[in-house]
This record gives sequence, structure tokens and C-alpha cells, in this order.
Amino acid sequence: MELGGKTRIHLEARVVTCEIAHKMNCRPTRARHGIALLLVALWIAPAAEAQIPKTVKSPYAAPADQALLVFSRPRRRQASETAYRIVTQAGRCIAVLYNGRQTASPMWPGKHMLMVITGTAPPTIQLMQANLSAGKTYVVNLRSRVNMKSPVEIEVVRRSAQPLEAFPAEIPELAPSNPNLRQCTEWVSWKRSKIEPRAEQAKRKWDEAGDEHRDAHTVRRNDGWKATEVREP
Repeated sequence: MELGGKTRIHLEARVVTCEIAHKMNCRPTRARHGIALLLVALWIAPAAEAQIPKTVKSPYAAPADQALLVFSRPRRRQASETAYRIVTQAGRCIAVLYNGRQTASPMWPGKHMLMVITGTAPPTIQLMQANLSAGKTYVVNLRSRVNMKSPVEIEVVRRSAQPLEAFPAEIPELAPSNPNLRQCTEWVSWKRSKIEPRAEQAKRKWDEAGDEHRDAHTVRRNDGWKATEVREP
């Protein structure tokens, strides 16, 4: 049956005629009234479906030309709110994490050596390496621990270690962090004289460490998830 504009207008006109002439025999018109409502509903339904907004892109999906490195810090009971600053070898701050927060940092694909800086007087530096591919999201968990030389436990979340290789569901559950990275980079520059000696010392330890230690603190290219595999928040 045709659902064009003329048919719908004609049925609606017959209904109006029935409503005006209350004393007339309106049985045929009332029957058409029910049909009209049905036809109008069918005519509107496709339009309503077309107006459903598209799903917003997940904030954890990496851009096609970049990688996304998600740093997660599960909440722990502790007296102080010590910040974790993740900094590149060039001194650029890419993330700042506080207790119970997570943040996503876009990075260019390739190999990166990153510093996890904690404390200020003097700062403690731990190293991790990231080998990243474009269009993939990687996850690193950072946990506090009682260790003066290595106060942060760095855990690379491996895709192969997850059930069905799914993106970890607990990541979107943490509160997102929106740090002032420019201010953080300025802080790194201001503390440069104290950071550089510590960074050199950390690099020597990295080179002297065994393969097992370096592998545990290295993000591999196949550890990431494609954008289509990342769950919506």
C-alpha cells in the first residue's frame, strides 16, 4: 500500500469531516481513522530511527595515525597525594596521575623511553619503554608501593593476558584526569638540574638489568587494541 503524502492527507481529511459532523453516521470514517493512525505511525517510524544520534567515539580509541597510551592508577589508601608524572626523554610531560585516576595520552608510533617521576626532593625516576603502533590503544597500570628506590609498580597490561583479549573493562570505570601538561613540562624544566642526574642513573640501571626486567617494563606493539575493539565508556 502506498504511503505517500496524498494518501495520508486524504485519510486525515476524512477524519476531520467525521469530527465536525457529530450527528452523522461516521462508522466508515472511524474505521479509516484507525487505519490513518496506523499509516501515520508507519510513515513516521523510519524518520524517527534516522534521527537516533550516532554513538560517540570512545575516548579510549586511538586515532588512525597515532597510538593512545592509557595510564591507570587504581585508588589506594594513602596519606599523601603524590603525583606521578610521565615524561619523555625530551622533557615533555605527557601525563600526570593522582590516586584513583586515569588519563589517555596520544603518542606518535615508534619507540619511546619514558620516565615515571615521583616526589620532588629529590625526585625518584623509574623507566619504561613503549613500542607503539598507529591506531592502537595501550594500557599501563601504575600502583604505589612501599619502596624508596622504586615507589611505583609499573604493570604493562598485555592484550594476550586478558580474557578473550578484550579491552580491560575496569579502565573506563576510573575517574578521568585532565592535567595541565604545560605546567607539568615547566616543572620538569625547573627541576632539570635534579632530574638529569637521576635519569642518567636510572638509564644505567636499565641497561644493566636483565632481559626479564626490561621486558616486564616494555609495551610491545602487539599489546594494543584496535579502535574497533575498544569498549565504549
